[in-house]
Amino acid sequence: MHPVQSYDPVDPGKVNTIHILKTGEIISSLEEYLKVEDRFAWVNRSFIISKILELRRLTDTKKKSVIAIYEEGQKIREYVNVDETFKPLSFW
Repeated sequence: MHPVQSYDPVDPGKVNTIHILKTGEIISSLEEYLKVEDRFAWVNRSFIISKILELRRLTDTKKKSVIAIYEEGQKIREYVNVDETFKPLSFW
């Protein structure tokens, strides 16, 4: 039996999800993402949601965490507790 994970919604940290195309273009808005959504069909959405919830607990209030999803190589990378101005590398 697995322990039940709890989520404390009191002051959760900020987590951004960013998709990065093979060209290095960073897709960060829903409108942009919908145009290239098929390129990221390999991403397990349940996994991403669980990562967002996990990172919210680990992220300080004055920082943010980022989940970068790279089209090239189909890689996912997490950046925890980074400054608000942080942008992930365009290439993995």
